[in-house]
Amino acid sequence: MRSFRLIVGLSVLAVLGAACHSGSTSSSLNGESGGMTATNGPAVQAESMEKAGEYLTIVGSCNDCHTQNWVESKGSIPPAERFAGMNVGFRGPWGTVYGKNLRQITQHMSEDRWVKVLSTADSGDGQPPMPWWNTAKMNERDLRAMYRYIRGLGPKPNPIPRGLPPGKEPTGPYIWVVPRS
Repeated sequence: MRSFRLIVGLSVLAVLGAACHSGSTSSSLNGESGGMTATNGPAVQAESMEKAGEYLTIVGSCNDCHTQNWVESKGSIPPAERFAGMNVGFRGPWGTVYGKNLRQITQHMSEDRWVKVLSTADSGDGQPPMPWWNTAKMNERDLRAMYRYIRGLGPKPNPIPRGLPPGKEPTGPYIWVVPRS
């Protein structure tokens, strides 16, 4: 059932990514105070960049993989506990990957780098089940809004297992994300 929910969540992100497809916005977004500026193409509109980012991370199913117990709680994890990573692995032919602690990552990564990573599949190194093909289609302002929301949650140290190469058996829980017939 959990893998079905994951597939549904990834499908939601695919729809969101397609709906947000556009060109990029001005890099002057870096210095803005949080207001929503004009953008090329469709983008989420909200009272602030942070509110837009929170909305996007929820409807984009980002918490499904980056927030422990999000799916089991049906999304009732308070913001203070979100995006600290997940110790349940996602296993497939690529090996086993874990939902990273985005709160720690955004404390050390610039907003411009975040946009580049989500626009280029982590420079081509990204692994499933992260739907890089969708985030690459998102409007730059929306990617920046997600960054600002997650970064604004503040740091939350939480060790996450390292990814494993193909053929190496994880010692903890994992979800097999490749359909079997």
